[in-house]
Amino acid sequence: MSFVRKPRPYSSGLPSGPLPPVPRPRPERAARRLGTRPGSTWAGAVTALAGLGALLVLLVGLSGLWNQVARDWQFRSAAAGVLDVVR
Repeated sequence: MSFVRKPRPYSSGLPSGPLPPVPRPRPERAARRLGTRPGSTWAGAVTALAGLGALLVLLVGLSGLWNQVARDWQFRSAAAGVLDVVR
């Protein structure tokens, strides 16, 4: 025996009559509302995050390049010291 109440087949809880028409905003009101909106939108936020990500990738790449050049310079310096000792 099941204690879970099952819904009736044709009972959705919605009214059975036709739906009322959807009110549409007037063009001048919609334009005015968009004009007073602040500049921070989803597109702006996504663009800012993409820019920060690109800056981070550039920073990490330049840091890696600098470390490689510094390591190469240290290696050449050490090799020159070893050659001086050998001579």
